[in-house]
Amino acid sequence: MNTYFINPTLQGREKFIREGRCMQKASSWATVWPPLTLGVLAGIAKKYGDARVVDGNVETLTLEDVVADIRSFKADVIVVNTGFPSIDDDMAVAKALKAAVPGAKVLGFGVYFTMLHREAMENHPFLDFGIVGEPEEGFDELLAALVAGKTGFAEIRGLLFHGADGTIVETERRPLFENLDVLPHPDRGLLKNDRYRLPHNNRPFTLVQTGRGCPFQCTYCIVDVYYGRKVRKHSVEYILNEVRECVEKYGIDEILFWEECFTLDHKFVLAVCDAIMKSGLKFHWAATTRVTSVDPEVLAVMKKAGCYLLGLGIESSSQTILDLAHKKQKPEDARRAVRLCKEAGILTMGHFIFGLPGESLETAEETIRFMLSLGLDFMQCYCAVPYPGTELGRMAVEKGWVKPAKWSQYDFGGDSIMHTDALTCEQVTALRTRAFKRFYYRPFYLLKQLFGRVSIRQWLRVSTFRDWMKTMHSKPEDRK
Repeated sequence: MNTYFINPTLQGREKFIREGRCMQKASSWATVWPPLTLGVLAGIAKKYGDARVVDGNVETLTLEDVVADIRSFKADVIVVNTGFPSIDDDMAVAKALKAAVPGAKVLGFGVYFTMLHREAMENHPFLDFGIVGEPEEGFDELLAALVAGKTGFAEIRGLLFHGADGTIVETERRPLFENLDVLPHPDRGLLKNDRYRLPHNNRPFTLVQTGRGCPFQCTYCIVDVYYGRKVRKHSVEYILNEVRECVEKYGIDEILFWEECFTLDHKFVLAVCDAIMKSGLKFHWAATTRVTSVDPEVLAVMKKAGCYLLGLGIESSSQTILDLAHKKQKPEDARRAVRLCKEAGILTMGHFIFGLPGESLETAEETIRFMLSLGLDFMQCYCAVPYPGTELGRMAVEKGWVKPAKWSQYDFGGDSIMHTDALTCEQVTALRTRAFKRFYYRPFYLLKQLFGRVSIRQWLRVSTFRDWMKTMHSKPEDRK
């Protein structure tokens, strides 16, 4: 059985990141991510036949090119990667592929299916299957059933399909699996690894997932819906073996350890760092974490093991907003975390959200001033998105705050789609734009980057970043 995997970005269409809970336009940080999950699923599919991964984000493909490739490959199953902001384009491609190759089974997966369940299939009835939740085990069982010639799939948990009477069937939700090490490493031999490059140094990079899940209950976050609150880790040996493969087999020496709160378990972090240093592998890496989960000892060891950048979830300088979002942190925690990273020699990227409940023009301006005072090396900010299945999503519906008419407008990297009692969508979008301008266009910041460790000239030569910044400065109505 041949399985064809596609990140369905076609020629002339916008590029999107579609990886786990991360769904946004790639231009919002000037790069595209390698499709990690597609690589893992391809590794599973190879147990049953041949597999091919096509990432339209890094290839120039027309629909005709993809159809011809699928026919040449003789695909039995077509797996379409999806996300909320890209769903219109994703499903337009999926529908066209189903029409062109009707004998192939077409499957969609991702947060879109996990949050909308039956509605996702009802919106796109041409699909043969959809997967709810973590896709790997259900996908494995589905391929095994198809290879065996089965026509009934009710025993496969976490699956959406069409019943004999034409209705949408959703099977029992699949529990989270405990042992992440049962998963194969992503098959990077099927990816064009040299085309995934960092914006600040133009070097090839990849993601290595170290764990899943987050125990915190932030009202806006979709991690709980997709990966759950229980933290599950890959073993240190599994992680090191995957890193070794990236460095020695594929020549990739820039890695993002992909996990919600990498430093939550200090013992785990120290074990990973110790294994890296003992291995002799030479590579640079980054991670993301909470501002409450860093300390000098851990940061010093991370730096020694090759860490150069840490992303920090700061969100707001307002304690009221942080408390309403159940963030369980204080503004002082953010200031301390940035200071400790600086002392350890690790660059910082702060993440902020505008438009959460409790936000006003005054609190947003305070957050921007706070952001500028921290000494961050990089910054990314977003408009709050009321995703279905989250506490924020339920609150926004109850209060009538939700504006969009279609699911593709649910874009964490896009314009605001949620007003509150204090702010309009247009005001939230304008505040986000103002934050970017204030942070990245400071003369002192530009000079610091020009003569510092990260060259701003390398950064600004990346056309996608430049184009995106121009878009950010246009009026919202001009971007429709």
